[in-house]
Amino acid sequence: MELDLPLDLRGMAALWVHGGHKGRVVSWHAPWISDEDPLPPSLLNGLSPIRRMRLLRLLSLDGAAHGPWLAQAAGTAARLGRHPLAWNLMTTWLAGELPSPNDATEARRLLDVERERIKTVLTWKREWPEGVIHLDDFPAWLVLPAIRQLRRMGRKGSFYLISGGHLLKAGRWTWYIPAGTWRPSKVSVERPESMNHSISHRITSAIGSAP
Repeated sequence: MELDLPLDLRGMAALWVHGGHKGRVVSWHAPWISDEDPLPPSLLNGLSPIRRMRLLRLLSLDGAAHGPWLAQAAGTAARLGRHPLAWNLMTTWLAGELPSPNDATEARRLLDVERERIKTVLTWKREWPEGVIHLDDFPAWLVLPAIRQLRRMGRKGSFYLISGGHLLKAGRWTWYIPAGTWRPSKVSVERPESMNHSISHRITSAIGSAP
């Protein structure tokens, strides 16, 4: 059986619900650019109430600044593409157990890196025009915690966010985040060659209009 899943915590969780890696070929794609839900309710209905509760709790903490560090780190590792570590942290959380010392050390290190980067979300003017947040220096794996940080800082309405690319899909990503949520509803990607063409066009236009 072949599975096509997003390389994030939702994709890891979907693989776990399907029974893990054994006997399966998994194709990973960049997250959020597909409208397909990797964890539809029909898939979760087969879980026991306790397992479903722990899984939903885990997913709700992806990119969060507060909550059990083990669950937070599972999301960070998954978004980074650290598959073995993410899998270990996720399955440990779902089993209600403690991670190995090595996994715990690496997990906390990743969380420290993420938190340091997120501190810079609004260290300078990043919004132009109104309703468009420019995080071009942020790779896509940092966007979920960045959205949560913006919500904590009081941004309640909908907005667009522009970020850097993903290890599975380079380019400039444009995210649309509806009001009242930290989950994007639409993501589009401008490929690097398109970006270069756009820049060249703007430069040519500027030269042509110069006195």
